Amino acid sequence: MVKYIGKITRKEVNELYGKAMAGIVLYQPAENHYASQPIKMFEYMAAGLPFVASDFPHWKNIVEKNNCGICVDPTNPEAVRDACKYLLDNPEVAQEMGRQGHKAVIAQYNWKNEEKKLLELYEGFGK
Repeated sequence: MVKYIGKITRKEVNELYGKAMAGIVLYQPAENHYASQPIKMFEYMAAGLPFVASDFPHWKNIVEKNNCGICVDPTNPEAVRDACKYLLDNPEVAQEMGRQGHKAVIAQYNWKNEEKKLLELYEGFGK
């Protein structure tokens, strides 16, 4: 069941994450989506939530490398349904995916690591 709750604050979003069993980050196939890194995916990971995501190669690499969710063809409603059902029917697996995603954010997908990359990029412009 999907329930629209309207506009909410960041604090309320975090409270909802604490009650949720999984997240969904499905973008439709489009050239500008394939290499994107949706913030929502990393928010789910930081919150320790497993998620269902579009099976774009870049996203799939992140998800499979970290075992933190399930990637599906976003144009296939049955695949989306089956992935959601799998997470709901297998809470231990879902919780472990959530833990793995959270661990990946702490170890890799965080500002401390990204800051280094950004500064190196900026320093490269001056050479």
